Amino acid sequence: MAKLKTTQRKANIKKKDIVPSQESSAFEDRPDIKKLLWYTVIVPHGQADNISRLLKANKCSAVFIQFGEGTATSEIREILGSEDTKKDIIYSLVREDYIEDVKKEIDVYFAANKRNRGIAYTIKLDSIIGVKLYKFFTQTVRG
Repeated sequence: MAKLKTTQRKANIKKKDIVPSQESSAFEDRPDIKKLLWYTVIVPHGQADNISRLLKANKCSAVFIQFGEGTATSEIREILGSEDTKKDIIYSLVREDYIEDVKKEIDVYFAANKRNRGIAYTIKLDSIIGVKLYKFFTQTVRG
């Protein structure tokens, strides 16, 4: 008899009444998941530390710095007013909802001094393999 009553109670619960917790739902379906952008800044050699500090202060994660060298001819460099071919390339991951603030800070940095010049661009990332990696890149979890 008791078995019959529990079965009846279960039948009275409809699927729409069951609200899945965030922990049990698929991670990519959660509303707090934001897309990531690959943000690249190319500046004259010696400015990478300033840019990386600026990016980290604006919640960018995984800042990578690479040395680069331009391949433009001397005529093109003269036209562009860039004699030095040595460049610093800074890569970072930025949450999509933070990108406007980052762009404004980079614009302020470039406008602050004539020596501060460069280019910056973003690339949308379609996917990242692994929840833990995503959480690390978005600074949700450390380590």
